[in-house]
Amino acid sequence: MTTETSVRSASINGVSLKYIDTGNGDPAIVFVHGWTCNRNDWRYQIEEFAGSHRVVALDQRGHGESEKPDQDYTIAGFADDLAAFIDELILERPVIVGHSMGGVIANSLARRGTGIARGVVLVDAPIMPAQEAQTGMLNAFLTGLRTPGYKNIARVFIEQACFNEASDPALKTQPVARIAEVPQRLMHTAMGSIWEEAEKHSGDMPVPTLFLLAATTTGAADKIKARFPNIELEEIDAAHFLQLERPKEVNDAIRGFIDRLTEVTR
Repeated sequence: MTTETSVRSASINGVSLKYIDTGNGDPAIVFVHGWTCNRNDWRYQIEEFAGSHRVVALDQRGHGESEKPDQDYTIAGFADDLAAFIDELILERPVIVGHSMGGVIANSLARRGTGIARGVVLVDAPIMPAQEAQTGMLNAFLTGLRTPGYKNIARVFIEQACFNEASDPALKTQPVARIAEVPQRLMHTAMGSIWEEAEKHSGDMPVPTLFLLAATTTGAADKIKARFPNIELEEIDAAHFLQLERPKEVNDAIRGFIDRLTEVTR
């Protein structure tokens, strides 16, 4: 498994991004983390796929060890970075795997042109518009993230929305600890942009797309399929951090998806 000694830097759109780049094999896989997270959330996937694929995982701007400029953070901006990052590393139509906000970014980037990504895996990504009953709660959450108590509000959200009673309590430690590492401005601007982006898209996916759905997201499967008819969907018995709670099932699903892509392009 790649160690921290292999961390590299790339200057992307004027910001230094930290990443790891390991393994060999086509297609390359780019792992994109979620809101307030970092590349370490993909540790089980990096270990699994580095033996057969080139594997890249980055800390997006504002996250992890990457630079954290004082700015608004948007899905479009993250997608710009990801596009430039893929170009900088000369990755030819990689498979992009995005968790949560990272999936929203991957979906946004794939829609810019089918030549960018060979396929996309969305790991419990919020690509559906907020329902009317959710808007009040969402607005209150965004307002809270702008207050001095934002760290506690973010902590409660992560503990309650991203895990359940079956989750390993130890898994909560890292996501909660990372709250202190990201700018407050990132928290509320990026979260707001996630939901704005979800309103924009519907219809067939422009590239082959697999959605890995957390079983805790009750009733979402039919709605996702109705909005995105050609999406492939698989439900996994876990809470939001599927790749950490059920790494084998997630790895098997990703490998199966890539195998199907390879068969199609042979």
